[in-house]
Amino acid sequence: MSGVLYALMRRIVWCIARGYLIGIFRVRGADSIPRRGALLICANHCSSADPPLIPALVPRGDTWSMAKSEYFEGSRRLRWLMRAYHAFPIVRHSPDRAALRRGSAVLAAGGTLIVYPEGTRVEVGGLIRPEAGAGFIARHSQAPVVAVGLVGTQECFPKGSRFPRRVPVEVRFGSPFTIAERRPDGSRITNQEAADAVMLQIAHLLPASMRGEFADLEGWSERLLGVVREASQQIPGGPDPPSGTGGA
Repeated sequence: MSGVLYALMRRIVWCIARGYLIGIFRVRGADSIPRRGALLICANHCSSADPPLIPALVPRGDTWSMAKSEYFEGSRRLRWLMRAYHAFPIVRHSPDRAALRRGSAVLAAGGTLIVYPEGTRVEVGGLIRPEAGAGFIARHSQAPVVAVGLVGTQECFPKGSRFPRRVPVEVRFGSPFTIAERRPDGSRITNQEAADAVMLQIAHLLPASMRGEFADLEGWSERLLGVVREASQQIPGGPDPPSGTGGA
């Protein structure tokens, strides 16, 4: 029953996004998402619209999302909604071992785990350095990772808004990659390096104005040489959009 409810909720979110943003909502690269087996999906996070949107666009019904623990400390209705939408709590900015174990268990069972490596919603200035947790999961699970670049969601549903705005929104899925166990020189890869490598792949999917601390793509690529395997640095569907278009 829970699977049917989750499928229905995802469909509702999909219909709202497609209907409300008709003509200005785009999804690119979803065809590259593996349909079976463990999968780690990592996205930038700049709007409250991001967590419900990504599961609705992933063509799999076995997705689970990490969500800040505060959502599970509120009303009974909110707790029910979060659990029904396949979310489980993580205490942000801390080594939450229970959440990491649960996330690892999702992957070990061949499911899909959705995380936001920055650990918080970033509304201005572009990408920030990620927390090491996503790197830990990627390293230890050795699951394929798909980076997601969300463009325009902050403008669509900014903090404090009660209703979304009709502005261009684009969701860009990258090609799957994995985190190597060691660099070519034999040195071990740290959790932070793995997390940085994941964010770099996200940065490749975003327009330059949103890359923040990862604006120097070439410099970061040199610094993280050998950390990523089978990574694609091409933006599905085309180059960066012109400045000011919101990704459309």
